[in-house]
Amino acid sequence: MKKSLRILCALFAMVMVLGVVACGTTGDETVTTAAAATEDPNAPAETKSDKDENGYLLDDIPADLKFNQATVKVLYWNDVERPEFEVEQDELDGNIVSEALYNRNMKTEERLGVVFDWTGQPGDNGDRAAFTDFVVRAHDGGDYFDIIATYSRTSAMLMKRGLLVDLNTVENSQINFEKPWWPKNLVETCTIGDSLYALSGDISTNVLHFMYAIYYNADMLNNLNLPDPVEFVDNKTWTIDKLIELSSDLYTDNDQNGKQSDADNYGFGTIYYHVDAFYTGSTLRLVEQDPDKLLVLSPDYSSQKCVDLVDKLGKWLTTKTCYVSLSGAAVNYYYPFADGNMLFCQNRVYMADNIYGSSNGHNLNGVSWNYGVLPTPLYDENQEEYITMIGNPFTLWGIMAGTSAQNATMAAAVIECMGSQAYREVTPALFETNMKYRYTNSTDDKGTRMFDLLHNTICFDLGRIFSDDLSYMSEIPSINATLGASWATAMKGQLNVLTKKLEKLSEALMEIDK
Repeated sequence: MKKSLRILCALFAMVMVLGVVACGTTGDETVTTAAAATEDPNAPAETKSDKDENGYLLDDIPADLKFNQATVKVLYWNDVERPEFEVEQDELDGNIVSEALYNRNMKTEERLGVVFDWTGQPGDNGDRAAFTDFVVRAHDGGDYFDIIATYSRTSAMLMKRGLLVDLNTVENSQINFEKPWWPKNLVETCTIGDSLYALSGDISTNVLHFMYAIYYNADMLNNLNLPDPVEFVDNKTWTIDKLIELSSDLYTDNDQNGKQSDADNYGFGTIYYHVDAFYTGSTLRLVEQDPDKLLVLSPDYSSQKCVDLVDKLGKWLTTKTCYVSLSGAAVNYYYPFADGNMLFCQNRVYMADNIYGSSNGHNLNGVSWNYGVLPTPLYDENQEEYITMIGNPFTLWGIMAGTSAQNATMAAAVIECMGSQAYREVTPALFETNMKYRYTNSTDDKGTRMFDLLHNTICFDLGRIFSDDLSYMSEIPSINATLGASWATAMKGQLNVLTKKLEKLSEALMEIDK
C-alpha cells in the first residue's frame, strides 16, 4: 500500500544532522554541515579521497555490489507525524525536501540494483499493538519483509517478540557504525547485551523534528527588560534555576475571570510528558546495563539529585506563572505562546512548523513578534554540557526476522546506502533550508547556533523506547513534578515494580538469542 507524501511539501522538515553524538559530547569524527562546506583546501589530497565534491564523507559500499534488480520489501508506519519514506515522482512540485527524499530512494535503487516495494501500515503511538500484530501475522504466514521502519516504541515491541534480526549477526553487512550518519549514542543505547536490533540517524527525518527545546518570546523579554537568555546559554549559566528566575511572577489574569485561561499572560508553558526533558537534560538515566549486560533500573531514578529536581520543578510548575497541561487536563499549554502572551514554552522544535496549530489558529507561522529557541537548561552550573532529549515519534529501522540470509545482507546494504545518501543530500537540504532559517525568525545567527547546539547534544534512553514494558517510567517523575508531589515518597512505590518489570523484559530479550 502506498501513502502519498504530498503533505511533506507543506511541512518544515528536517533530519538528523551529520552524526549525533553521545550525551553531552561532540566527537572529533563528527562532520557538521558547516564544517563540510569549509574544508581546509590545503589538506593533503589523500584525506579527501573518502569525501565527495562538497566535503561530505562517502560510504564504503563497493561500487560493484549489485543485487540484480531484486525487490526490497519495506514495511513502514504510514501515520508517521513527519513523513520520511516513499515519494513518487509525480508528487514533486519543486520542494527541495521532497526532491531530496526522492533522490535518496532513487540513488539507493540505482547504486545497489534494487527496487523498493513499499507497504504502509498504521503504527504510531495508538497503533503500536496493531502494527506488531500485523508483523506477527506476516511472519507466521511466511510473508517476510526485508526492512521494518516504525515508531520507536513499536520497534521495541517487535524486538521483544523476536521479530527483528540482530544487525550484528548479518553476514557481509555493509553497515558501518563509525560513519557519521549513525549516531553513536543511539547505537549504544539500542544495544542490548551484545545485540542491536534497530537503529536510526540521518535515515530518519523525524529525529530532529522531535528535539526538545525551550522557545522564548524575544519581544516580551525586551519589554520586561530581561537579559538575553542566549548569553546564559553561551556562558553555561542557562540552568533550571535561571529559567525559573526569568519566568516567575509573570501571570496576568487578562480576561479577569479569576482563573487561568488561554487568554492570560504566563511565564512558562508545557505539558506533563514534556517535563521528561528536564530529567534527561540533567544527565539522569532511566535504565542501564549491569555487568551481565542485563537491563537494570538506573540508580539515578531514586537518587537525591532526582528528588531535588522533582521538588524544585514542582514548586515552580504549580504556581500561576506556569500554564501546565496535566494528565487528563485539557489545557492548551502552547496557545498563549503562539498568541504572544507567554515568555517561555517547552516543546519539540516543530512547533514553528506552519502546520502546527493551524487547525486552531494558534500558529507561529507569520507572527509579527520575534522568537527563538534554547536548549533544555542545565541542572546546575556544575554540569558540563547541555543534553537534548528526543520525543518518541522517531523511526527505528531494522530487518525482519525470518527473511533469508541473502535478503538480510541486501537489506543491511540498503539501510547503509539510504543513511549515507540522506547524510549527503537530505540532511543538508532539510537542515540548511528549513531548520536553521525557517524555524527561527531571528535576524542574527543566534537561532542557527542554538539549533546546532540542540542537534549536537541529542541523547536517547532505552527506558523511553521500552515504555510499554516499563509503565511509562519516564513520565512518572514528570507527573509528580507537575502535581507538586514529593518524589522521595512517590518513587518508593515504583522501585520494586520497575525492577521486576526490567527483570521480565530482560528475560524476554534473552530468550531471543536462544
